[in-house]
Amino acid sequence: MKDKPLSQQAYTAIKHKILSKQFGEESYTSENSLVEELGMSRTPIREALYQLQNEGLVKIIPRKGVFIQKLSLKETRDNYDLRLAIESHAIKLVREYLTDEHFSILKTIIERQDELLKKNDYQGWIKEDERFHRFFLELLDNSVFLDLADNIRQRVYFQPDPIYRNEYYHESTRQHQQLVEQLKAKEFTLAEETLTEHILRGKRNYV
Repeated sequence: MKDKPLSQQAYTAIKHKILSKQFGEESYTSENSLVEELGMSRTPIREALYQLQNEGLVKIIPRKGVFIQKLSLKETRDNYDLRLAIESHAIKLVREYLTDEHFSILKTIIERQDELLKKNDYQGWIKEDERFHRFFLELLDNSVFLDLADNIRQRVYFQPDPIYRNEYYHESTRQHQQLVEQLKAKEFTLAEETLTEHILRGKRNYV
């Protein structure tokens, strides 16, 4: 990370703090606070904040501070619907071209998810979940879809309450397995139904 420009280092660090909810309920920070926390000068911090503002993650209000942007209930629902549209369309376009090698990769991801759940490694599970869903978009090789999907995920990804997180993720993993089996058997209508239920399940639990 140290080889990256300071503004990029600041961007990565601040974005991580936002997505991991390190700002807590306060939902705001300031240039002064970030300069002290990250040990950087104002210029890279300011450049990073403008980039994050362009992504919709923060709002800079002069002489007041930097406010962490939260999606409204409607925006959250809209983003889940957009995610469903993107992923459904991608699978429709690539499903006829999936090979044994592709299915082997997906199987490995699912097996890795099962292993991580046994260790209660939920952050690891989330990374594999991202790999699973990005797989079809990467096969499609549509950079616009990939950028949209990444932006949606970082804004609205649902992390269940720890009390029932394990159960929730186990069911999500099972749905991944079901989707792969249906695609492999060319049961495309069932696969579409599984994907729809999978994503809308996240939407229901989030909102």
